[in-house]
Amino acid sequence: MSRKSRKRKGLSINAKLVILGLPGIAGFAAIYLYSFVKTVYYSLIDNTHRQSFVGLQNYIEVISNKYFRLALTNTTIFSIVSVAVVMLLSVIISYLFTRVTDRFAGLKRYFILPIVLPAASVIYLWQIVFDNAGYAELCKNAALGDFFTVLPIYLLFIWKNTGMAVLIISSAVLHVPREIIEAANLDCGSPFKVFWKVSLPVVSPELFFAGMLTFVSSLKIYKESFLFFGTNYPPDPAYTLQYYMNNHFDKLNYQTLTSATVIFTLLMAVIVVIFYNAENRLTGDK
Repeated sequence: MSRKSRKRKGLSINAKLVILGLPGIAGFAAIYLYSFVKTVYYSLIDNTHRQSFVGLQNYIEVISNKYFRLALTNTTIFSIVSVAVVMLLSVIISYLFTRVTDRFAGLKRYFILPIVLPAASVIYLWQIVFDNAGYAELCKNAALGDFFTVLPIYLLFIWKNTGMAVLIISSAVLHVPREIIEAANLDCGSPFKVFWKVSLPVVSPELFFAGMLTFVSSLKIYKESFLFFGTNYPPDPAYTLQYYMNNHFDKLNYQTLTSATVIFTLLMAVIVVIFYNAENRLTGDK
């Protein structure tokens, strides 16, 4: 086959891929891009009736609002702490799991169980454990009150999401070529050193994927938190951006809601870019 015919064939395949992807692209543009453009528009006007252009005034008011700053701070702390704990536990459990996988292969099905259980039934059990007089007294402690108030939400998130991360990491580790592991065993000797210095760097893309998936899940804790506290206005340590946006949506305060949404979207874009660049650097060094 000549070079020109191969080129024409390559172009035709690319054209077919573009044609096949057009419905998805059109749906994404109609559902997400158009909605985001309208969101930006509403964030730049005073209200939906007069629709007078006010520039960045809505953004300034949102950023200066103490409850938005409280919600953003709590969301940031929750995401950083919970994702770090989940990833640390996942790596440790993955190491133990890969060491005994031949004898306990059936355990894999139980790691996904917490994330598929209905939230309402899980919250009911958690309320039985934490909604009692003894735990209420701990929450009133001046030194540890904030910690114990929000602790059930942290524990619930870690319990629900660790299993999925373990499955992703352990499955990737188990598929590392045996030649690499055998050569590393001769050099390192210790199974933990082989896991830490060889297996984890090899599966770094899957490790980043598990971290990103856990991070996204940390932004969707509103349902469990709302069911646990039973109110749109939980204690200050548990007040996150989802509460802030939901409350302004209930009040039909679209300007504040859309401005907060745009700010949050830009922050998420920056975080995703940082994650993506960090992954490219790490995988590019191998």
